[in-house]
Amino acid sequence: MKFRYFPIICMVLSMFTKAGASDRLQHNDLHKLANAANKAKLPILLIVSQHHCPFCVRLKEEIIFPMQLSGDYQDSVIMAEILLDSTDSIRDLGGKLVHPSQVGAAYNVWVTPTLLFLDHTGREVHRRMLGVNTIEMYSHYLDESLQAALSAVKRGDRSYTPTAKDIQGDAPGYDQIY
Repeated sequence: MKFRYFPIICMVLSMFTKAGASDRLQHNDLHKLANAANKAKLPILLIVSQHHCPFCVRLKEEIIFPMQLSGDYQDSVIMAEILLDSTDSIRDLGGKLVHPSQVGAAYNVWVTPTLLFLDHTGREVHRRMLGVNTIEMYSHYLDESLQAALSAVKRGDRSYTPTAKDIQGDAPGYDQIY
C-alpha cells in the first residue's frame, strides 16, 4: 500500500528533471555564452533543433539531458540549443538580435538535430554531427567530438575548416535538395 503512488511520483519527478534540463539548454543570448566560453576556455556545443523533431527529442532525452544532469561535462563544454522554428528572437554569438533560423542558415544547417562544436567566436573547431543514425553509439561519438573540440579550444587551434562533405554528410540526393 505504501508504494502505490511510487510510480506516479517517479514519473512526475522525471518530468520536472527533463523540463529543468531543457530550460537550462535553451538560450536566447548566445553572446553571453560566447563570453563565458572565452573566459573558461571551453568549446560551445550548439544543438540546432526544432520543436517537433522526433530525432531531436530522442537525442535530448537519451543523451543530452543525462549529460547535463550528470555534471561530468560542466568543466569541458558549454551547451546551448536553438530551435530553428521558434518565433522568438535570440542574440547571436556577436550580440546581434536575430531569428534562430538566421543562425542555422549562417552555418548551413539543413537537418535537425545538428550539433555544432564552436569556439567563442563562433568558428567551428570540430566536425559537426548531423542527425541521429544509431542512438546506441551516439554518446561515444559525441564524447570523442567533445574531447577534440575541447583540445582545439585549449590549444587555440583554428585549423579546422568545414568541408562540403562535413556540412552535407552522406545524405543521398543532397545536391538535388537545393
